[in-house]
Amino acid sequence: MSIATDTGWQAEFGLDQQNAPGRFATRQILESPGETFSQGHVLRRAFDALELDGAVCADNAPLVYFKLTATLDAEYVRTLHRRFWNHGGAPLLVLVGSSEVQIYSGLSRPVAPGAIQGAHPTLVERLTRSSVALREFLPSVETGEFFRRHARSFNPEHKVDRALLDNLQATREHLSTAGRRALDPEILDALLCRLVFTCYLFDRGVIGASYLASLGIPNATHLRDILGLPSRGNARRALYLLFRQLGQDFNGDLFSDDLAAEESAVPDDHIAPLNEFFRGADVRHGQQSLWPYDFSVIPIETISAIYERFLRPSDREAGSFYTPRFLAEVVLDIALAKQPTLLNRRYLDPACGSGIFLVGLFNRIAQEWRRANPTARNERQFTGATILA
Repeated sequence: MSIATDTGWQAEFGLDQQNAPGRFATRQILESPGETFSQGHVLRRAFDALELDGAVCADNAPLVYFKLTATLDAEYVRTLHRRFWNHGGAPLLVLVGSSEVQIYSGLSRPVAPGAIQGAHPTLVERLTRSSVALREFLPSVETGEFFRRHARSFNPEHKVDRALLDNLQATREHLSTAGRRALDPEILDALLCRLVFTCYLFDRGVIGASYLASLGIPNATHLRDILGLPSRGNARRALYLLFRQLGQDFNGDLFSDDLAAEESAVPDDHIAPLNEFFRGADVRHGQQSLWPYDFSVIPIETISAIYERFLRPSDREAGSFYTPRFLAEVVLDIALAKQPTLLNRRYLDPACGSGIFLVGLFNRIAQEWRRANPTARNERQFTGATILA
């Protein structure tokens, strides 16, 4: 819902000057021949998911997203902020209205529908259009003064990946002691990873109601419908029926374990805590709230981060370490800086753990292929490179 005719907002923020802080991008600039941006694929996803009008980057990472909007209605902003938070690419979202600018934090949890009383809880600051404060905004962000002044609005624990992993870890700890018999830690870890990936498939629209109906699971459209079946035994059986089909339909080893043996090992009383987690319960604090996570927007790399949380001391002693997403992106920027194209090449990660480097690399390859094949309709045509783990 942008204001298509508003062309003066860039000048109001000082973005028309060559000495503007950081690097400024629009969708047109991102697609310009020969123009390269660090984490360009992250920016393109943000422009597509949020319909942005601009972005400022600093230190090889997105810093501020700009969006022109004809409305600052509370419910519209709530929905937009939830999507922005799930994307997790930048700490600041700036909504530019006709007379007012509103700045929102990406490190504040989204809120439930109807829960806003007064100011939006994630609103950091309001500014008047054409005011001196707009010119001062970006320099204060670049120096860090803006974040120091509003420190309460930027809690690292509330970032989407941290919040998801903390709650998932709490669920794991709860399940490790729940029920009449303890579940083998390796089975528990595999089950949680499969559940998160399956949720990702549903949210991305890869599978849905017709897929479940073909398996004999009627009146269900999502993973939550399976976990929420009245009979926990039926829920467990339907879940593993789905897992076995996914193992046949998707290439990879996530569903290649002995699922029959695992199904018999998972007690029915583990289904209820899993159902609570996927319906938004804060397991650590015992609170029921909005399910804030949207895997149609959350980068797939975030799922790789689960690997870090489930590393045991013996894994670390053997040399297994998780690389954070932002660091993997920086390494890829450096390694690929002089490559004119990523297509028609072979890539090897001999120390592949969570696969975060390969996932980041594949994202970049896919983006380049789509730009080179704008009229292609079938993603199965993609044969741009070979990636080896």
